[in-house]
Amino acid sequence: MLNPREGEAAKESALETPVPIPLDSRKQQILKAVVADYTRTGVPVGSHALAIHLASWSSATIRNDLANLVDVGYLLQPHTSAGRVPSDLGYRYYVDFLMEEEAVPVAVRRQMDPFFSQLTGGLEETLEVAARALALVTDAVSMVTGPRSLGATLKHLDLISLEPSHVLLLVVLEGNLIRQQPIALSRDALQAELSSLAHALNTALEGGDARQVVALAPGDDEPPGSLWTEVTAAVATLMDSLDAGQDTLVVHDGVRNLLHQPEFGDVGRFQEVLDLLEEERVLGEMLAAIEADHGTHIMIGRESGVEQLRQCSLVMTTYRVGAQRWGTLGVLGPTRMQYSQVAPRVRYVAMRVGDCLSRTLR
Repeated sequence: MLNPREGEAAKESALETPVPIPLDSRKQQILKAVVADYTRTGVPVGSHALAIHLASWSSATIRNDLANLVDVGYLLQPHTSAGRVPSDLGYRYYVDFLMEEEAVPVAVRRQMDPFFSQLTGGLEETLEVAARALALVTDAVSMVTGPRSLGATLKHLDLISLEPSHVLLLVVLEGNLIRQQPIALSRDALQAELSSLAHALNTALEGGDARQVVALAPGDDEPPGSLWTEVTAAVATLMDSLDAGQDTLVVHDGVRNLLHQPEFGDVGRFQEVLDLLEEERVLGEMLAAIEADHGTHIMIGRESGVEQLRQCSLVMTTYRVGAQRWGTLGVLGPTRMQYSQVAPRVRYVAMRVGDCLSRTLR
């Protein structure tokens, strides 16, 4: 079971993140080399291995600086005689001050073309394709949310009789999101009356948000005691729930990518992450908290405040759909992640998703 205080814990964790200690140029290069070597091999890095790549300094000098980096918390030494590995704080310093992002290779861009060139325009299909593409080019678990806006707008609604005083409200929102809700009426109504009401509401409400739906009064030809007010209230409530993020759509792919990472060789540890992915709520809240147009967000290890993700990192960004709507996408993988490759690829896929949905969601 997930801790109900996980959301608050994430906020507290962000407040408690230690302030990075400045490093001189040599220690920066040594830390950068440790991150690069450990990311590539997954094996703790020793002074002799570093001396091969950092020939300007002796093994003894490097060994002393490694010890100092352990003392300030940027590196960890699993065993007394073992090499060093980056800590969460060490990765944070690397990402914030040392990382040089790699351009997305032409081959990767071409690899993306088939994913986005054959879409038929449906929102959920686009999100599923985006999740598959992102998982492929980052070798991690991908997560994509549907676009949100300042307010969900109505495209079409229908009313279907279930019983004399119960109907199924079917709502289609911009972006082709379909939601349905059974509602109880104050009196019996035949299908003919419901169809007539649905037609009148579609004519009056198309393109309206929840506030406009509530504000619209029934027409002069509506008889006293009509069902107009009851149905519009139900439509507005459904739309409000979407605006509040209570119906966040999260699509993920690439769980298999975790299986070949040594960090998840422990079945129990892998199951913890899998349970979190299947529940979706916590990850959905993290993605929903990312603000539009604020670049790339990277959460490393315990920075997320979620115990199940203590050995994982999240790289997230947003995509734009037109001027008013935006969604979030990102990847989850081990803290031993190739951040310099992953961050630009996440942004590239975000750009492709935004362009695709901007053309199709009108």
